[in-house]
Amino acid sequence: MENENFQKLIQILDKEIRAYTNLMELFSEKREILKKAKPDDLGVLDNKIIALNNVITKLNKSRQELAVEMLGKDANMSEFIEFAEQNALDFVEPLKDRKVKICNIIPQIMLLNQQNVELLKHGIIISNKMLETIIDAFAPQGSYYNGAGKTDTHDMDMWTVNEEV
Repeated sequence: MENENFQKLIQILDKEIRAYTNLMELFSEKREILKKAKPDDLGVLDNKIIALNNVITKLNKSRQELAVEMLGKDANMSEFIEFAEQNALDFVEPLKDRKVKICNIIPQIMLLNQQNVELLKHGIIISNKMLETIIDAFAPQGSYYNGAGKTDTHDMDMWTVNEEV
């Protein structure tokens, strides 16, 4: 029974590793889309990321359920490895290998995600500045008129005496 559970665990971990690898590729693709400022492609890609995140959530739940069945509680990879050292030595190395793979992928995903967040923030700042420029260009120039309804630029005040007619 233990060998069967460990085989299920290995299968779940392999699926998680593939899903995390795919997520990393999607985040890399998202970074390139953000750099090129292609908002239409961004929505499609975000939907793929959300769908993949749902798959990862289901895989995590399956792994947690298997952990409860095997260990009586939710367990991390180190606890699975300790349990394998006591009950199924053949699975110790495969579990260690998968732990290393997961531990290498997760920081890369986090870095890509942080870079994407920074690119999004930068894009928002640029968009806001562009909007301010457009608004300023089309805003009524009421502050440049004097009480008589004439422009009050003071450009000629230095050179001549202006009288309102």
